[in-house]
This record gives sequence, structure tokens and C-alpha cells, in this order.
Amino acid sequence: MAGAAQEEELPPWARREKERELQAQQGAAGLPWPLLLLFSIFTAIAAVGSIFEFIDRNPIFGVLPPENPLWAPILLFFAVTGFPTAGFLFIKGVTGFNEEAERQDKLDGYL
Repeated sequence: MAGAAQEEELPPWARREKERELQAQQGAAGLPWPLLLLFSIFTAIAAVGSIFEFIDRNPIFGVLPPENPLWAPILLFFAVTGFPTAGFLFIKGVTGFNEEAERQDKLDGYL
């Protein structure tokens, strides 16, 4: 009980410092949530772009022409794997944000 009373007596900035020290000791696992969301956007754009490139029969990056036998498999690979990857990165980013928001709410005394 004395530890809990001492925890409540600490001002918010002291609790934040204590939380930062604990986080530094535990280490960060994976990418930060803003990067996950950014990469999900890039992946979704690449997947949609691959579909448009396939429909319009444009060369890939201006290098690989549509007559090349690897042209269709490469574009289809980007299109088929891009959407699930973007979804996965988006879910991970939103989950990371929610965890960070909950941690901040606890530090601020709202939870």
C-alpha cells in the first residue's frame, strides 16, 4: 500500500520520467506506429499502381516492357501481395497507436 500511495503522490512529470526509464530498459520492439502507417500507405499505393500498370500495359519502371515474360508475374505479385501487406501494416500501426494512447492516458491519470 505504501508503494501505491507513493505512486499517487508523484507529480505527472515524475511519473512520465519513470515510465520512460522503464520503456528504455525494456527496449522498443519493432517499428514505431507512424512508420507502420506510412509503409501501409506506400504499399497500398504500389498495389493500386500495379493494377493500373497491368491494365494500361505500361513498362514496369520504364524498363521492363509488356512483351517480357516476367512483366505480368511481377505486376500481379505486387498487386496480389500488396493489399494484404498494407492491411497488416495498417492494423499493426493502429494497434501501436492505441497502446501508446492508453499508456499516455494512464500516465496522465485518466485511466
